Amino acid sequence: MQRLPPGDLDNMVVVGEGGFGLVYRAWSRTLGMEIALKKCVQQRHDGSKLEDLMKERDLMHKANFTYVLRLLAVYENSNGECREYGLVMEYMPHGSLHTLFNKIPDVPWALRFRILHQVALGMNYLHHVLVPPIVHQDLKPRNVLLNKVLDVQLTDFGLSKTLTSASTYSTGGTLAYMPPEALEDVNYKPSKAFDVYSFGILTWSVLSGQEPYSDVNSILIMKLIPRGHRPPVSEVEKWAAEKMVPQASNLMKKCWDGQAEKRPSFSDCIQVTQSMLKEYAGQIDLAVEDALSRLKDLNTQEKQGPSFVGLSAANVTTGTSGGFRHCLRMLNDTIDGPPPIVSSASPDVSNNVERTAGQVNSIRKIQFNAPKNAKEFIKKNFSTIVTARPYVGAILPALFSERIFNQEELSVIESSGTAENQTRNILVDVMNKGQRSSVRFLELLAEHHPSLVESLVPL
Repeated sequence: MQRLPPGDLDNMVVVGEGGFGLVYRAWSRTLGMEIALKKCVQQRHDGSKLEDLMKERDLMHKANFTYVLRLLAVYENSNGECREYGLVMEYMPHGSLHTLFNKIPDVPWALRFRILHQVALGMNYLHHVLVPPIVHQDLKPRNVLLNKVLDVQLTDFGLSKTLTSASTYSTGGTLAYMPPEALEDVNYKPSKAFDVYSFGILTWSVLSGQEPYSDVNSILIMKLIPRGHRPPVSEVEKWAAEKMVPQASNLMKKCWDGQAEKRPSFSDCIQVTQSMLKEYAGQIDLAVEDALSRLKDLNTQEKQGPSFVGLSAANVTTGTSGGFRHCLRMLNDTIDGPPPIVSSASPDVSNNVERTAGQVNSIRKIQFNAPKNAKEFIKKNFSTIVTARPYVGAILPALFSERIFNQEELSVIESSGTAENQTRNILVDVMNKGQRSSVRFLELLAEHHPSLVESLVPL
């Protein structure tokens, strides 16, 4: 595995946050290309995150396939008691499948079917070509990246496991894409059927152009999926006049069957997705050209910065965050209302609440006009805002009520641990959503934390 020499990376810009640390866009002198760097900073006495990153490195190095994001190199840098280690991947200028539908809600059908087929091909490689096979455990639109010509690149192997008898399993993923058997049993051992179910939900998302359960409480999702609830099929069937949508809907329902043993394998799925794609032969190039042209126009109009790569921050997992197990414990208590805005499970968060709660009723007002380019303003002041650890208990409900954040995104932020992590995730999400969301966040920040806003560096 190639290691980049010290000082190799230029123009490093934070573009998001993953489960192990920040994600950067940079230029590699050695590789001569723009890259994405997923970086972990290891303190001398804490090696857990680094161990997880090493596991992801090994899985990515092993999974070398056309529709799986390639690991290009590794990055290392020592600074006193801290050691930085990172995974270097090709930068995806168009972000993820989630980004694509946010920008172009009416993605051409030929491109939708190509995306579904390429996702199925990538998963077939992980399941049926690799020995031992890999179970992804977090297949969703945010983890389906798109390269320069909108070909699929599966990413985020932070939760993935190889299927060997000696493996230690942990259930992870994003609630909306997790199968019922994983939600019913905390001792569940992930199988290939886990990913097939996720593909069924992803298919619904691609065909409907929506996120599943976007306004549903996380606890309710966990309660109702094992009872047979699924995203509304009517949102797909209303497009039944479009070529191959009925066939895709049929495959979707087979994939999300409540009984794991009844779900098809990905070797079965690719036969169906290939036959559907053939019906769009001759239309694919035009569909890709149309989508790329519209993306270019949007980027020009919005003067948009770099698109974000897929991040494992958008996960609700079992692990150190305790999000999944915490939800299971809550099931026996209540399914009414949204989960608490700030988790009391984290000492850092609760300390921050105690430190700031007494100030909420006596906040002074300032005159604040959001900068013309709010996204760039947030990027420039990213570290300052994060390290200030502003109390977000009043900001998050406003972002949720104004539909800037959906329930899944809110749950991810709540389960991200410390106040710094919560703030970091909020910043990443509002920048990813665009100018309007960035402006609204800054307005709320000025309303609740005027001194912090006054201290920020102007563009």
